[in-house]
Amino acid sequence: MVSLERERSFDLDFKEFKASEGRHSIHDYPAMLHYLLVNHFIEKYSDENSLVYDPFCGSGVSVVESLRLNRKAIGTDINPLALLIADVRAFNIDVNLVYEYLENLEIQWKTLTPDIPSVKNIDFWFKDFVIVNLGKIRNFVKQIEDQKILKLFLVAFSQTVRDVSNNRKGEFKRYRLDEKRLKEFNPDVFKTFMDNTSKYLNVLRKDKLPSQNYSLFLHDVRKEVPISNVDLVITSPPYGDSKTTVAYGQFSSFSLDWIRGLNPYGDSDLKLDSLCLGGKKIKDQKELPSQHLYNALQDIERIDEKRALEVYSFFYDYYLSIKQIVKTLNNNAYVCFIVGNRTVKGIQIEMDFITAEFFESFGLSLENIFVREISNKRMPSKNSPSNKAGKTSNTMLYEYIVVMKKSG
Repeated sequence: MVSLERERSFDLDFKEFKASEGRHSIHDYPAMLHYLLVNHFIEKYSDENSLVYDPFCGSGVSVVESLRLNRKAIGTDINPLALLIADVRAFNIDVNLVYEYLENLEIQWKTLTPDIPSVKNIDFWFKDFVIVNLGKIRNFVKQIEDQKILKLFLVAFSQTVRDVSNNRKGEFKRYRLDEKRLKEFNPDVFKTFMDNTSKYLNVLRKDKLPSQNYSLFLHDVRKEVPISNVDLVITSPPYGDSKTTVAYGQFSSFSLDWIRGLNPYGDSDLKLDSLCLGGKKIKDQKELPSQHLYNALQDIERIDEKRALEVYSFFYDYYLSIKQIVKTLNNNAYVCFIVGNRTVKGIQIEMDFITAEFFESFGLSLENIFVREISNKRMPSKNSPSNKAGKTSNTMLYEYIVVMKKSG
C-alpha cells in the first residue's frame, strides 16, 4: 500500500495572478487550471521536445503552456466546444488578415440573411432581435474557408452567444434572467461580436507561442487512447459527475446549438453531461483498488444508497480512464493529476489518495501530493451537495497535485 502524505506548497497558490490571463482569457470556461501552476509542473517534470498529454484538456491550458515551453502537446476531450477553444488559444494567426474579414462583415451587415439553426426553446433564451442578428453572424461565419479564421470566428461567436443570451451572467448552468433584468437587457449583438473578436486578436498578436507542435482530438478517455511515448501527463479530471459538480454540457449548450454543423471538432448538445464520467450508473459493481474510496462509499451508503451508487459510478469511470492513460506512458514518465476533494452527504472524498491508489495498482509510484489554496479558479463559491433547494456548502478550497512516476 502506498504511503500517503501531503505537502502544503504556498508558492503554488499564485494568489496575485488571475487564472484567465493572456491566451487563457479567450472565451469563458469553467474550472480552468491556473496556467502558472501548469507551467511550473511542465518545466519541473519534462524537458524541451518532450511529449505532454492532457487527457481532459478542456480549454487547453496545458496545451498552451506546453507550447510556451517548447514541448510537443496532445489534448483530448469529450467536449467539442472545449477543443475548439483550446485550438484557438494555442495557435498563432495572421492578425491583419482577420481584420480584413471583420471589415467585410461590417460592409455586409445590413444585407446579410439570418441563418438560424434549430435551437430548443429559442424564444425563451434569446430575444427576437438577438436571434436575427446571431443568425446574420452565423451566415457570415459559415462562408469562411480559411480554417484558422473560421475557428477564431466560431469561438468569438460562441462567446457572443453566451453574452447576449437571456441566461444569467456568470452561471455555468441554465438560469434565465428574472423579468426585471430581462426587460432591461438589450444587447448589441454586432458590437459584442466585434469586441470579442478584437479582444482575442489583441491577445494573439501580443503573445506569439514559440512552438505550434500540437494536436487535439475528440476522445472518451475511458476507451483506448491512440497515443504512445508520452513523457508527461498533466491534467485536471472532473471531480465528480456533471450533475453535481460542473455541468459542462449545460455550460456549452447554447454555443453548441448555434455553431452546429460548423465546428471542425464535431457537435454535441445537453446530452454531453450524461456522456461524462459518472454520467451513467454502474449497477454491476466491481472491486476498485482504493481503500480510501471504499471507506467513503460505506459512509455515504449508510446515509443514501443512491448517492453512494452515483459516487461509485463516477470513480469506476475514473479508474477506466486512468487504466487507459497509463498505457500511453514512456518508461520514467511522470503523471500530474490536479484534483479536488469534494464532500458528498457530509463525507469528504479524498480524491487525491484515491488517485494515487489507482495509479499504484498499475505499477506507478507516488512522488508527492502538493497542496495549494484555490483563490482564483472559476468555480461556483457554493454548491448543493444534497441537491435540495436552499441547502448549500462551500466548495473545495484546496487543490491537490498528485505526482506519480512510471519506473523504467
